[in-house]
Amino acid sequence: MPKKPDWLICKDEIIAGASWRVFITILIENKLRIHPKYWLRFLYALFLVTISTPLRFIQWVRFNGKIKRTELIEDPIFIIGNYRTGSTYLMTLMTFDKRMGYVSNVETYAPHMFLGFPRFTRWLIDSSLPDTRPMDNVKMYPELPTEEEYAVGAMSKYGYYNAFVFPRNFDKYSSYLTFEGKPKDLEKWKKVYHYFVQMMTLKYKGKQLFFKNPSNCYKLPHVLEMYPNAKFIHIYRNPYNLYASIYKFFDTTIALFALQTWDKDEIKKTILQNFKLMYEYLERDMPLIKEENITHVKYEDFIQEPLETIDRIYEELSLELDDEYRNNIKDYSEAQKRDYKTNVHNISPEVIELVNQYMEDYREKFGYEKLS
Repeated sequence: MPKKPDWLICKDEIIAGASWRVFITILIENKLRIHPKYWLRFLYALFLVTISTPLRFIQWVRFNGKIKRTELIEDPIFIIGNYRTGSTYLMTLMTFDKRMGYVSNVETYAPHMFLGFPRFTRWLIDSSLPDTRPMDNVKMYPELPTEEEYAVGAMSKYGYYNAFVFPRNFDKYSSYLTFEGKPKDLEKWKKVYHYFVQMMTLKYKGKQLFFKNPSNCYKLPHVLEMYPNAKFIHIYRNPYNLYASIYKFFDTTIALFALQTWDKDEIKKTILQNFKLMYEYLERDMPLIKEENITHVKYEDFIQEPLETIDRIYEELSLELDDEYRNNIKDYSEAQKRDYKTNVHNISPEVIELVNQYMEDYREKFGYEKLS
């Protein structure tokens, strides 16, 4: 079957999950610059934002007070590291631990509705998702773990992923990764982020939460300020395969969400700059985490030995691993090894050159062999 043109793909549009206030704010910030090619996609988002307004209002009336009164019993566990390092697979294995809560497609794409209308929200997300993720063919379903960054973008103008919607303003949304020189915006982001954490805590009735979000790598001091006893799992990968995979992720994701055309070379440059910046911040800030609250995972080892990796994570972070959870992980990981084929990326001379230019420190730190 011929591939559907990008401009006909509307149901995936993430801005459709925004509140009216955020929707209008982002449009004004981008001077209403919608390329005619994406008017159909924009109209779909406008329609969904409009018809869901009563539902968002009802959830706010019913739950806002409860959310604000919700307190965390235990600080969250954060998976940190760049995109395409196996964090979704790691998080999927951790969802078998029913003592924990996590962010799925349902909560992150519809943060204003999932508490008040859980069945309808699940149906809506299920009907909007593609069968598989376009960057790696992982099966998509409403309960699949994903980043809370989508929810941040639906609840405020501070979501980095709004850059996928308005790629001509990629640098502006990249500035919300660090909030350097933006102290007032940083404080507003903290309130939005913690409010979402409270929402998730309310949903899971006080259970400890798992989060995975590469954007948090730039904000560790602020995350630790809010959650001083948080635990962290840092996952990393061979930079040559990593960059090839990251670029495919951004290229396919922007094609699904964009309301503007974009310059691929500029996006490629920004991705590399953001990657370099991420590890500069991690190098600076990871020592702030107590040694007993962080563990490191090598992607290549994790893919080969997922159960052993989970065993080590739980042991090093002083978490309990019960037999039922461990058996479920074993069954699922064995099925994945049998049924799922990891993408094989072309490590072209261009990829090697860019990695050697922008990721040399990363490669050396984690002991990967240099290609030339």
